[in-house]
This record gives sequence, C-alpha cells and structure tokens, in this order.
Amino acid sequence: QCRERGWPMFLQLLISGLAIGCVYSLVALGFVLVASAANVLNFAHGEWVMLGGYLGVTFSVTLKLNLAVSLVLTALCMIVVGWVFTKAVFYPLRNRHLLTTTMATVGIGIALQNAAMLIWGPYPLIMPLFFGNKPVSIAGAKILPQSLVIVFFTVVLIIGLSLVLTKTKTGLRVQAAAQDGEAAQIMGIKVNRVKLWVFCLAAVMAGTAGFLVAPIIIVTPTMGFAAMLKGLAATIVGGWGSLKGAVAGGLLIGVVETFAAGYISTTYKDVVSFTLLVLVLLFLPSGLMGEKVGEKV
Repeated sequence: QCRERGWPMFLQLLISGLAIGCVYSLVALGFVLVASAANVLNFAHGEWVMLGGYLGVTFSVTLKLNLAVSLVLTALCMIVVGWVFTKAVFYPLRNRHLLTTTMATVGIGIALQNAAMLIWGPYPLIMPLFFGNKPVSIAGAKILPQSLVIVFFTVVLIIGLSLVLTKTKTGLRVQAAAQDGEAAQIMGIKVNRVKLWVFCLAAVMAGTAGFLVAPIIIVTPTMGFAAMLKGLAATIVGGWGSLKGAVAGGLLIGVVETFAAGYISTTYKDVVSFTLLVLVLLFLPSGLMGEKVGEKV
C-alpha cells in the first residue's frame, strides 16, 4: 500500500486499479459472451481463470519458456478446455432447464478445483513478475511494469474481440445467435458451432486473465472464486448482456476497490466494491450501459 499522499499516490492507485479492473473486465466479457450466445451462466468460469494462472506457472516457471510462448500455449490449452467443456457438459444439457445447466457448471468448477489440487498440489505457487519488481516512475508515481503489461494485453484483446465480432462473418454469426438463436438457425447459421466457438473464446479470455494476474497474487486452487464474483459483479454493474458494460463495470470495480484499499484499508476493499454493486442495483437496475428489455414469455 502506498503511504505517500498527493498526486503520486493517486496516480499509482489509479493505474493499479485499472490493471485489476482489466482482469475483471476479461472475466466479465467471458460471462457476457456465454450468457448471451448460449443462454447459460457458467459458474466454472472462475476455475478457468485459475487454470490460466497454473498454466502460466507451468510454462514460464517449470518449463522456463519466455512470456510470449507461455501466453500463446496457455491460450491454446484454454481453447481445448472450452472445447471439452462444450462437448462434455453443455451439449448434453443444452435442452435441459437453465437451473440444471447452471448447477452442472458449479459441479464442474468444484471438479476443476480438485483436479488442480491433484496436479499442482495444495500449496500456493508463485509466478514471477514479467519484467521484474523494479517500479517505473510516471509523473512521480512508482508503477510496477506488471500493471502496464496487464493494461496493454487487455486493450489488445478487447480491440481484437471487437474487430472479430464486428468485422468477421463468425462474429456476425455470434451476434445473430445472441440476439435470437432460433431465427439465426432458420437463416442457416449453425448455432451449435457458434456456441462452441463462444465457449472457446470465453475460456481464452478467462485463462488470459489468470495468466496476467498470477504474478501479483498467489496461485491457488481457489483463486478463481474471487475472480468469478468480481467478474459477475462487473457484468451487473456495467449492464447485463453489454460487452461495453462488462469492460466499464470491471474497470470501475477495480478502480473503486483499489482506492478503497489505498485510502481506507485493504480490509474494506471488498465491502466497498460490493456496496457499489448494491447501489447500482438499487438506482440503476439495468446497469450503467444496460438496456431495458421485456421479459421473455
């Protein structure tokens, strides 16, 4: 926690908050993509974040690969995770009640936690900072390079996702399936293939979030639970179903809780962030960027 007051502390907390908010935004984007296109709330999403952290430790520490190679390999592994999840869990249950599918994702999340404990052990693992722990001076503030790396990669991913969804045929199919799956299927779009693509993409987003945040937190089998809660909160604050809202909600929660930790106490940072969630639900039920929609009958 920074003890200096004034502008340097403000800037340091702001950049640190944006970095944490970027992680929450990536998690929230995965939630929104899956919920919109596949109409399911994936409570195993947090464990995908955890897998990204463990894969990062495995590739960069155990196998001693460089940052770029480790990130690419982590993304490829997460594509496989998304593919297996879709084929083994979602497809068999896609015509069941929403509660059934949701509870199945809870079970898968618990199974992934236990699998991680068996593979990597119950003890916390540490992933070194990408560019060391020597801070960079920006306008008098001491900023860890890791925070700048997180922001950079998140911006690249969000721009890439935006381009894919708006400029490619696959992205347009995803948007069509999210708007109305039945109509999209009538128009000849293979909705099941689109859902498979969305699950793989969501897994990559979650795994990347875990990879990026691993150097600044302790990697444990339960680390994904907090990320899932914050990502879910970000989707609600930003507006359920809105990709822009997911990004905005994640950044807002990250900045608010970091300022709370810096100016008040780290003990109350979660209290402040979830108080923000409650206030948004009270005064802006549709979120910051959500649209008022009628309930499906």
